Formats: sequence, C-alpha cells, structure tokens
Amino acid sequence: MNPNDTIVAWLNDAHAMEKALVKILEHQVKDAEQYPDVQAMLQQHLEQTRRHAEIVEGCVERLGGSTSSIKSGFASLFGQMQALSTGPAEDEMVKNALADYAAENFEVASYTALVTAAEQIGDMQTATACRQILQEDQAMATWLAQNLPVVVQSTLSQMTAGATR
Repeated sequence: MNPNDTIVAWLNDAHAMEKALVKILEHQVKDAEQYPDVQAMLQQHLEQTRRHAEIVEGCVERLGGSTSSIKSGFASLFGQMQALSTGPAEDEMVKNALADYAAENFEVASYTALVTAAEQIGDMQTATACRQILQEDQAMATWLAQNLPVVVQSTLSQMTAGATR
C-alpha cells in the first residue's frame, strides 16, 4: 500500500469515527436536559462533529478515494448501541462524560497522526483540515476534563437526594 492509500484508509477510519460520534452525541444532548451547560456544549460539539465528518469526507474525495459505507454503517450502529447502553443507568451522565473524554482523546491521537502523515507526503490541505479538527477536539477534551468533577458531584447529589426521599 502506498502512503496516499494509507492516508485515505486512515481518513476513512476518522470519517467512520465521526459518524459514530454524531449518533452518540445526538442521544447525549437529549440525556443532558437537567444539565443545561453540559447540554449546550454537547450540542455545540455535535455540530462540530457533523462538520468534521464533512471535512474528512472532502479530504478523502480530494485524494481520489471514497468514504467506506461499510465502515460508516458499522460505526453508526456502534454509536447507536453505545448511546443506548447508558440510557437506563442512574449515573448516565458520568458514564457519558467518561466515554466522551476517552473518545475525544482518541480523536486527538488520530488527528495528530493524520496531520503528521499528511505533512509527510506533502498534502498540506489535508494537514490543515485535520489540524483544525484536532484543535476543536483538544478543546472539547479539555472542557470535559474540567467539567467531569462537576458532573460527578451533581450526579452523586441527585442520587443522595433520591435516596433520602
């Protein structure tokens, strides 16, 4: 496989990842009704994630590839299953925050690799696009790290209040 084909394959992986995260974030926005600040940030990141998928798809097509409907389909199904798996849990917001933090850091690693690979083959357009996505994912990971204690404390307070009723 040549480096261009490898980058297209990696971009396809990133596209599938973004499509899965769209499904997860759609559910999480609904789940966060009692957490307006969290809900607003999730909604903002959902819109960014949709845009990320479009940007990555554009990079794939510009490089002569096409996005993998099989990868995207499996990723979308995985996203729906992951989103539903925390639904009935009393500590759903904490579980969502942990999963989101892990996903954002995985995205940071993925886009760091894509920026490096694109620069290596001289594809500055893909490098620039991936760097933009990387910055937004880094910002979300930082926000999640800063707000995880608040979500944990709020969840435990609600659980304690529910136990004393």
